[in-house]
Amino acid sequence: MISRDASPAAAGPGAGSEASFGLRVEPGEAVLRCTAPWYRLDVEVPADLTEEVARIVGYAAIPATRLSDTLPPPIPNPLLETEERIRDLLVGCGLHEHINYTLTTIENHEKLGLPALPPERYVTLGNPLSANRRVMRRSMLVSAVEALAHNLRYTDRIRCFEVGRVYLPEQSDGIRPREERRVSVLLTGPRRRASVHADPAGAEPLDFFDLKGIFEALLAALGWLDRVEVVARPGEPPFGPRCAELIAGGVRLGILGELHPVLAERWGLASRRICLAELAIEPLVKTSWQREALPSISNYPAVVEDLAFVVPEEVTAHDLAAAIRQAGAPLLSALELFDLYRGEPLPAGAKSLAFQVTFQSQDATLGSAEVGALRQRIEQAVAERLGGKLRA
Repeated sequence: MISRDASPAAAGPGAGSEASFGLRVEPGEAVLRCTAPWYRLDVEVPADLTEEVARIVGYAAIPATRLSDTLPPPIPNPLLETEERIRDLLVGCGLHEHINYTLTTIENHEKLGLPALPPERYVTLGNPLSANRRVMRRSMLVSAVEALAHNLRYTDRIRCFEVGRVYLPEQSDGIRPREERRVSVLLTGPRRRASVHADPAGAEPLDFFDLKGIFEALLAALGWLDRVEVVARPGEPPFGPRCAELIAGGVRLGILGELHPVLAERWGLASRRICLAELAIEPLVKTSWQREALPSISNYPAVVEDLAFVVPEEVTAHDLAAAIRQAGAPLLSALELFDLYRGEPLPAGAKSLAFQVTFQSQDATLGSAEVGALRQRIEQAVAERLGGKLRA
């Protein structure tokens, strides 16, 4: 048991026979009663006395022992596991993780071309330490561009990502803002570092398709690629013509694109191609990240063909691929776009999209009649759904 002598007149440090501890002990009972002097504010619970004994006796004199109890089972945290997987995957894609400020200004949101909102739509600090850190960010793209404008004085090539939060008061419980977990990616500069070896492609600037490839690799590793639709959104702020939205099950996951040149000029980044993306993390969370079973490998040979379709200009490769997959199931095992053509002899307002298709059965070798029936079914589906026809 511990009590405290609150009298300043009590013996100070170094006085009396208990100088090494500064504690008065009353022996003679099964439970020691210790009185701590007024200046030992660090002694409050029995564990503090144990620490004092160990300090005087010496830690080396205390024998090592095993835990007398078992460790509690770990509590699963799917959101944390998903974030760690995203970090590992993006680092594997060659990106560096940045930790940016979550505090910014309303002006920087508007400077990036985001919709102008009244101050009550932001989480505002009552007593900010800096005029540049007054509100909590509503978009991680603001922090990414702020960091880019600062770091370009040190390097010409930046490939980075951040896993963090945005703060949305209008989606709160009335007391605290909603803190939504997101990941942002920023790419700018040459595709590869300078080398003594000739590399014309490496000197080209990173563009939208580099960014799209990173997210395809990320979503494929997370098991979401087949369920995510990429929809063109040209001109959506703060992006220019190259912009796309990621949608899964009717839910918007995020957006990626190239920063509009006018907005880049506002930040002093004129004549520079800047690729940005922001993706919500919570919709990607799975209850378990155990490895999924691989599909069985067929013992029978595959049949590979090239199919080129002439479709109206407004038909996307995603829509055409979806029609081919649906019509070719379940024997269509692989599908890959390898060519896009416009011009003569195709009519105006039309384009040709060529796919390599792979048919394979788990039960038998496919014959020419079966493959011909599959091809005819695909051709009919494309004609009915998209108004396309097989190119001669």
